[in-house]
Amino acid sequence: MRSTLALLAALLPALPVSAQAHSLWINADESHAHQPPHAMVSLGWGHSLPVDDILNSPNGRVVIDRFSLTNPSGARTALMTPDAALAEPTTTTADVALFAADLASQKIAFTADSAEGVYQLDAISQANFYTQYIDTEGRTRLALKPRDEIEGIDTVLMSVKYQAFAKSVVTLGDWSEPAPLGHDLEIIPRTDLSALHVGDLVEVDVLFHGEPLTATARSIEYITAKGVGFGQSDGFALFSYIKDGRAQFRVQSRGQWIIAVSHKDDVTPDGPLKDLVGKTDHVYHGASLTFTVK
Repeated sequence: MRSTLALLAALLPALPVSAQAHSLWINADESHAHQPPHAMVSLGWGHSLPVDDILNSPNGRVVIDRFSLTNPSGARTALMTPDAALAEPTTTTADVALFAADLASQKIAFTADSAEGVYQLDAISQANFYTQYIDTEGRTRLALKPRDEIEGIDTVLMSVKYQAFAKSVVTLGDWSEPAPLGHDLEIIPRTDLSALHVGDLVEVDVLFHGEPLTATARSIEYITAKGVGFGQSDGFALFSYIKDGRAQFRVQSRGQWIIAVSHKDDVTPDGPLKDLVGKTDHVYHGASLTFTVK
């Protein structure tokens, strides 16, 4: 039982079931001091921009399945991904434990021949199943696999699937609306993110399996937005309902901002997740979009 609870404590912070859930995001800092320009990119994980925790933290980790750059014409370049092994301290003292931090930090150097337009960065986490159950001998167990792959189940306590998606953009030359990347849950900017100032209105589309997500009586869908200078230190965020796939808000401060959305869907025989019948009861998706306000 103790081992089960320890595993839950390490894994379940990723699930978006509370305001304290972990988020996955992309840091993208453009540099135009020299031409051609470049961008320094890395992955963020936890609660606070720009860096909060390591991605393979014992307090809750995320395994990155894909980290890539898509150019304006849709061609994709794979980026380096971080080590997925659960972190062990490199040094331990009476006061601290030290961990190596692999945040997939890397430089994207553009060339004189780079196509102008919007380059999309995206990261996709490994899709994980979490099945907590009581076995036929009365023991509480947690398995990281679909329900139909587990033997000896007496009572299912929790059966979910979770996956996170993150996006950011780098713009060379003129802005144009980026095309969807095909994420299960995706935030698409409809406002020029390359020239934002305080007070500007930001509009986004939110798609679930390619279709507009919308608030209904069954499910109140919304985005949250906060920045390094707004909301984070006080523990709050801006809020906007998603109506017919669209949401909007006005940025309140300079610096890096993150838009986030979480969506829970039930697995039904006639729904968009019908291929998961028997494997899990609920699917959680999380998505983020980061950008910088000048």
